[in-house]
Amino acid sequence: TTQTFIPGSEGGFGANRVAAASLLGAESVTKKGKTYYEVDCVTRTADGNEGGRHHLISGTVSNGKLYLFTVQIGDKRWFKGMDRPCTAAWKSFTVA
Repeated sequence: TTQTFIPGSEGGFGANRVAAASLLGAESVTKKGKTYYEVDCVTRTADGNEGGRHHLISGTVSNGKLYLFTVQIGDKRWFKGMDRPCTAAWKSFTVA
C-alpha cells in the first residue's frame, strides 16, 4: 500500500509544506561553574529556502532564570565560511 501525506498546515508553515529537523549534536559543558546545554540542529522546509537553516542554541539557568542564546544562519552561508564566526559566538556565550 502507498500512503500520501498532505498536511493542512504543519507547524505554522503554509498549506502542504512540511518541515524536517535533524539533530547534529547536543552536549552539556561547564563554564565558570555553570552548566550550559548546547544544541546544534538543521531544519529544512518544503520550499527549499537557503537549503535549510542551521540553529545553534545554548542555554543555562542562573538565579532561577533561564537564559538562551541562539544563532540562526542559512545553509548556503554556513558552507560559504560563516560556520566559524557563528560557532565562535555560540561557544562564547556565558552568563555572569
